[in-house]
Amino acid sequence: MGTKVSSKIIGIFLFAGWIFLLPTKTTAQDWRLSASYGIQSVGFDYVPNQLYQGEIGAVSKGMLELELERYLFYRFYVGGKFEYLLHNQQDLLIGGPVNFGQVNLGAIAGLQWPKWGFYGGVKLGSVHDFSIRATNRNGDTFWVEPVEPTAKLTTSFTGGVKYYLLNFLRLQLEVTQTNFLPQNIVPQNSFDKNPAFRSFDMNPISFTVGVSISIPWNRPARKTNPDRELPPLMRVSSVDFNKPLDNTFVTSPFGPRWNSTHEGIDLDASLRDNIYAAEKGIVVKAGKGRGYGKMVRIKHAGGYETVYAHMSRIKVKEGDRIKKGDVVGKAGNTGTSSGVHLHFEILKDGKPVNPEAYVRF
Repeated sequence: MGTKVSSKIIGIFLFAGWIFLLPTKTTAQDWRLSASYGIQSVGFDYVPNQLYQGEIGAVSKGMLELELERYLFYRFYVGGKFEYLLHNQQDLLIGGPVNFGQVNLGAIAGLQWPKWGFYGGVKLGSVHDFSIRATNRNGDTFWVEPVEPTAKLTTSFTGGVKYYLLNFLRLQLEVTQTNFLPQNIVPQNSFDKNPAFRSFDMNPISFTVGVSISIPWNRPARKTNPDRELPPLMRVSSVDFNKPLDNTFVTSPFGPRWNSTHEGIDLDASLRDNIYAAEKGIVVKAGKGRGYGKMVRIKHAGGYETVYAHMSRIKVKEGDRIKKGDVVGKAGNTGTSSGVHLHFEILKDGKPVNPEAYVRF
């Protein structure tokens, strides 16, 4: 049974690795690298030792995690993660009467919205180097090893929830069910060292709560597809559009995308970057739009309009007359978005046109 489960999990790892090599449809972010620290709550089923003088308490450990996510489609991503048990001994929120080592390598897949994300996956790992707290008659503390050396290779199934406080900071809750954990561990006992347990089993269910620092990045659309032909630049007497962002590039071009039409372009941005009016005009909308989040729509001469979407903050109001280069908002991740960026549209007589026909990014 164990061999079958391990073979399935190894197959999932190979499949995840193959997916990593697939070409991707560009989104607001292509990759995200995260480093997190979590408090793992571990359960034990044990037979207490009446001679033990200390408190048993809960078992919680400090877990370091590194995770690399790759976004394949609009909200869907796959990832690999590495976990290492970093803190064992008694510290703030960390401790318990049992210490051990743990390391895991995992593969996950998930869905990510602007704030919330959900994921599931598998892990291969090991638990090893157990020690159990013991006391003598005076209450002095010692650590003793099991009667027999205890180390196990494990497989796990995991699921979790992520919540982004900021684009680079998120909270995470994870539940893990681990198979093939050590069972019936018997600590060494002596006349002057009484361990907390006579014997104990590790509970297969554990919970982890942590905080992550994560860095997203993407690739310019031109570098992803160097043969992509750009439309010839159009110059019209009534308008002359400028870039709405400093030092930006196209991450998702105008045209077909995900079996629909992308009616603008996505531009690389960092949270709260200034967004500028591409041309002078009158603000006809400044508020929330379905799927666009916080957005601004500006009417220009000659039947042209521009749209600026997914903002974190709007700096103008409807009816304002603005000049080219005025700040209209701050870049963000509101609405239907998989990462911080600016969705920029140009419309002519109400119909979307390719912004790269008017501006070179």
